Amino acid sequence: MLSSPVWRGTPTLAFCAGLVCGGALTALVLVVAGSLLRAPLPDAVRWGVVAATLVAVLLRETGVWSFRLPENRRLVPDTVFRLGRHLGPLQFGFEMGTGVRTYLPSGLPYVAAVAVALTAPLPAALAAGAGFGLGRALMTTANVRYDPDGGWDGEWLAHHRLLRWLTFAAFAVPLGAVSLLSATP
Repeated sequence: MLSSPVWRGTPTLAFCAGLVCGGALTALVLVVAGSLLRAPLPDAVRWGVVAATLVAVLLRETGVWSFRLPENRRLVPDTVFRLGRHLGPLQFGFEMGTGVRTYLPSGLPYVAAVAVALTAPLPAALAAGAGFGLGRALMTTANVRYDPDGGWDGEWLAHHRLLRWLTFAAFAVPLGAVSLLSATP
């Protein structure tokens, strides 16, 4: 869909803007709801919940522990495209950017959601949400532009174990650094 001529140029920008806005809105909702949860909990307990979530997702990602994460197991419906060349991609991107309307290929966004809800101030939460949207935009546009024959998916399948470990490390190391920095007075 995104590789058709209709999706080139400004519609692609509308799609990517929707992804970023959707991610930022989700982060805003998480930080507001999380403010109710974090008020009675000490920092150590909140970071402990984040760490436990991270370990559970690591075990799931590596196949040691099998459990389902909540996700909407449907794609965004084609009806969003009735809105036209720019609003359709914007809505599609927004819904995909929230992370609640489509598949999530990894459990790491769940760890990010728990971390945002329990530990993040508003600016950091918005940055995390925008980062989620930018990550989805990068993945989607790179996939579409890689080649017309599905080579991106083939590369992922060929290297998925290494890529899972690398993405996990790229997520966990900064999260650990933030948790350590927030614990020091």
